[in-house]
Amino acid sequence: MNIEVTSRHQDIPDALRTYASERISNIERFGEEFQRSEVVFDHHANTVECEVILHRVKGTPIVATDSAEDGRSAVDGVASKLERQFLKLKEKQVDRNHGH
Repeated sequence: MNIEVTSRHQDIPDALRTYASERISNIERFGEEFQRSEVVFDHHANTVECEVILHRVKGTPIVATDSAEDGRSAVDGVASKLERQFLKLKEKQVDRNHGH
């Protein structure tokens, strides 16, 4: 998966860039392949907002946002939201395939 990490209004440290890439790449372990993903950091007064867009091979993209005082906390929050969305999507697909 191609992961693009960008920032608005401020530069981000390389450590945060690699942490976000590693954390988002772990989402592929749920069994779906993504074409690419975009991680966008936006700095406000005292918070960091993180938005992740996962572009799937088939279907609509999965989007999640979270904000926190620390960049790593924002990435962790977004990753957990994406995992929940992805598991819910997979459950719907399984239910649809089994005729429930």
